[in-house]
Amino acid sequence: MLLLKLITVPLFIALISFVGKKWGSEIAGTLGAFPVVAGPILFFLTVEQGLSFGANASIFVIYGSVSLLIFGFIYAWACQFLSYLPCLFISLIAWFLSAFVLSLCPKDLFFSTALSVCLLFVIPYLLPKSNIQNKTLPGLKDLPIRMIVGMLLTISITSLAHQLGAIWSGILAVFPVVTLVLVVFSHRSHGQNHVIQVFKGLSRGVYSFVAYFVIYALYIEHLGLWQTLLASFSGSLLVQLVLRMKFIRTKTI
Repeated sequence: MLLLKLITVPLFIALISFVGKKWGSEIAGTLGAFPVVAGPILFFLTVEQGLSFGANASIFVIYGSVSLLIFGFIYAWACQFLSYLPCLFISLIAWFLSAFVLSLCPKDLFFSTALSVCLLFVIPYLLPKSNIQNKTLPGLKDLPIRMIVGMLLTISITSLAHQLGAIWSGILAVFPVVTLVLVVFSHRSHGQNHVIQVFKGLSRGVYSFVAYFVIYALYIEHLGLWQTLLASFSGSLLVQLVLRMKFIRTKTI
């Protein structure tokens, strides 16, 4: 189990980094919203803490997606005026404040899902305008750092799950490790317009993220771990494919 914790999340982070280099910031942002960090973390939590813990934590993973969107929204506007370090500082403060507020919300799957979907619908209209073409991301010199951060997050949350409880284990599983790296390096290398591209992709990708954990919360205690993982991944992929087809059709009209 320890070996899986050490390699699973870093490998996913590496995959998204290579995708960003080849196909661009917007595609990388979309894939960065997949549960490449939170999914494995919740898997380990369920194996070690039980099905009920996994079901409860998954509800707060969905709440965590709201904090992720708030992080992105604040960074997207801050980067119109500030360099990447102040932007990062401000957006991380926004993440922690929103995470604290959300930790006080009821353990309710419908409420967490409704809150996340409402924000997902509204945020694309509130982001700063950017009409640039999708552009590939720069080199991968920082890739080992990205992978190490993802590994440390996985080890920390799963090791402290008993002390953190289902609420903070779920919310911290959505700490914006991949997103943070993507936006900072997009900002430094290509400027603020490419940060907007990342978050446009992110806002589409989070729909599939939410779908994954809604299915997980609904079925983990009824179907068991492996069948639920298959159902969650299938549902998440279906949502992503539908949204991607709609996006392509809209761009060609």
